[in-house]
Amino acid sequence: MAYLTLSGIEVRCSAAKGLTQKPTLLGPRVRTFRGWAQSGTRARVYTWSAGTPPMPMTDAQALRRLLDGDGHSWTFADATANSFTSSKGAVPSSLNGVPQAGTAIPGRWGNGAMFLNPGEEVTWAIGTRLDCTVGFWLRTDYVGSNWTHVVACFKADALYVNGSELGIVDDMEGELGLVVSVSEGVLSVLAAADVAVSDLVYLPYTVPPAWVPQWAAATAPFGPLPYHTADGYGLPAPCRVLGQAGDAQAVEYDEDGARVQGQYLDFELWQQPEDT
Repeated sequence: MAYLTLSGIEVRCSAAKGLTQKPTLLGPRVRTFRGWAQSGTRARVYTWSAGTPPMPMTDAQALRRLLDGDGHSWTFADATANSFTSSKGAVPSSLNGVPQAGTAIPGRWGNGAMFLNPGEEVTWAIGTRLDCTVGFWLRTDYVGSNWTHVVACFKADALYVNGSELGIVDDMEGELGLVVSVSEGVLSVLAAADVAVSDLVYLPYTVPPAWVPQWAAATAPFGPLPYHTADGYGLPAPCRVLGQAGDAQAVEYDEDGARVQGQYLDFELWQQPEDT
């Protein structure tokens, strides 16, 4: 097990700046005029702060955006009217055909899924960009009855299946039975066969290749953005957190005999109450 993960992605922490746990009391704790200590505290949540070791600039910037919870995610598990709404409230800009979603369709994690017949399409106008990553779990006749994890990095033109690189993004239709596109600020999912999609995630940045097998091996959904499930032996127990990347310091270091220009950065994780 890693020291710290966010939605299954390992976040390395410096030995000099390991996780520091700070409590926040929910409710007052005061002294009376006579000095008696009184507590109205109902619960406590924690903030963890840490810093990373030096890493290449591109990896540091991707980690910053992961920590900040950039992007959208979909569980397809809400009430019918909101089944296609993202974790940040983005509703579909169009529904072509009669797409289905909701808890009646079993998802990868049992929460729900989206089902599309051939030719059906769902689009969201969320200001997509070419430098982005889309990940999801998929079931089609093309890949079999087991859930298959798919990651498409559009600027890098790389398609990954179950953590391994398969080919280019345009291979999706022939290999998987659906087409995902991000043109003109719109995210589109178009079925070329009967497809079920679960745990859809749009990230407005290109993820480092090292994240892909970790994402595929995760044991819980990604998000819901901007939140993450934090786990690892550096924490008392898994919990939902809101991250915040802090100051970054430029550094030049040796890696495999080459000089690398990179950064190390500070960050915080704010635990959410257990009833959220």
